[in-house]
Amino acid sequence: MLASAQTASVTLYGRLYPEINFARMTGPTAPGSGVSTLTGPPSGESFGTIIKEDASNSRFGLRGSEYFGNGWAAFFQVEQRVLIDTGNPGNTGIASRDTYAGLQSADWGLVRLGNMDTVYKNLGDSLSFLGVSSGNFVSNSNVLSKQGFGTNSAGSFHLRRGNSVWYETPQYRGFQALIQYSPDEAKTPSRNAYLVSTGVKYDNGPIYAALAYELHNDTFGGSRNVPSALSNVNDLNARSKDTGIRLTGQYRFPLFGGDQTVEGDVAEIEYKESGGKNGRFQKYRHTTYAIGLDSKWNGPWRTAIAYTAASAGSCSLFGGVLPCNTSGLDGKQFAVGASYSFSPRTAVFALVAKLWNGHSAQYNNLDGSDAAVGADIQQIALGILHSF
Repeated sequence: MLASAQTASVTLYGRLYPEINFARMTGPTAPGSGVSTLTGPPSGESFGTIIKEDASNSRFGLRGSEYFGNGWAAFFQVEQRVLIDTGNPGNTGIASRDTYAGLQSADWGLVRLGNMDTVYKNLGDSLSFLGVSSGNFVSNSNVLSKQGFGTNSAGSFHLRRGNSVWYETPQYRGFQALIQYSPDEAKTPSRNAYLVSTGVKYDNGPIYAALAYELHNDTFGGSRNVPSALSNVNDLNARSKDTGIRLTGQYRFPLFGGDQTVEGDVAEIEYKESGGKNGRFQKYRHTTYAIGLDSKWNGPWRTAIAYTAASAGSCSLFGGVLPCNTSGLDGKQFAVGASYSFSPRTAVFALVAKLWNGHSAQYNNLDGSDAAVGADIQQIALGILHSF
């Protein structure tokens, strides 16, 4: 029998980081040029240079907890995105970001239900770039967690998934296991688009390490991004299983009076389909990796640097007769930044990044715009960060 409630709390919190952004797109692949089998015809078009204001994933929310005693507690969070740059409601509903309720026990672990980031996303690429990387052009996920062809988000392994059940074990000497399941509430005889995301981590002292795996069933991340003539999406006999596996390592150490954190990630992502007609998309697999350094210096300054890259990978079409080439599907991104804190809650920051696309690739770090096939993107931003 649980004891009566002893303590309860509710907190209003937020993180706002608007920025003035200067973006330039150059060198798109010319129309008629030879590209990968998986890439649509290049347009050769580019917007050149643009100046805009972005709010990235600025957000606010409510979170709270109630402690019952005997090691048991209930908790909740309701979080939404806030587009303070335009005021446009867009995808900023009251529960548009991580929103859930759960129970926690010191002996039995934690369970929560709701709309939340996946375990795969949570465990890897965890080195926040100056605290402003979420939804920003400096995020490693722009290359690390995606494919280089098409623009449909079904291919992303940087997800938040609704209707999720999440369980994590208690920590034991730094080790912890996590699993998440999201069913398909619109399941049909030919489609069952569920998600499973799981992983283990070790977090103790200066060392953090994690291994994560994620399965997207019948999401068709490959077919939704290839030219329509290769797609299996409308074939009710076709099925898909897209998978990602990622290893993350992090080391924290002092240097010159500041706190340094270095992180490395390596991932293999595969989009695999079955039951399709000859000549249509069957499989694509590639490897991605990232390395970064976050430096909190002794004083108001903080700096960050990150590099991420993706291989061109390999592909196949059903039937094995027609060739499938991935030439030019590689991509890479380099980012640097610095911030100056006026207080623990407020800072100004500057960011610089360049994304290079292979001649067939369409990796993108623009907010609200698609990259042209083969185009490189340079961005510079100046912004304000305020947390509460």
